[in-house]
Amino acid sequence: MTLEHPDVYEKLTDVFRDVFQDDDIVLFPEMTAADVDGWDSLANIRLILAVETAFSIRLSAAQAASLAKLGDLVSLIASKVQQQK
Repeated sequence: MTLEHPDVYEKLTDVFRDVFQDDDIVLFPEMTAADVDGWDSLANIRLILAVETAFSIRLSAAQAASLAKLGDLVSLIASKVQQQK
């Protein structure tokens, strides 16, 4: 399987492993909160803040709330990073 935006997935993996304190997390496009132990609403806030810091971007509350799966987050990050260039 070839991931779209592999650079985003690589950096995002580090973010997830840090936020969830689990070095075994492997990200995939269809991943949801149900796939990760401890991914509750509070962890989601920590995750979004960590993503914003790691990628030097800002996500609106509406953008964060609209994300159904990890692939959506990756696409949004890639779009925001591209806009900065």
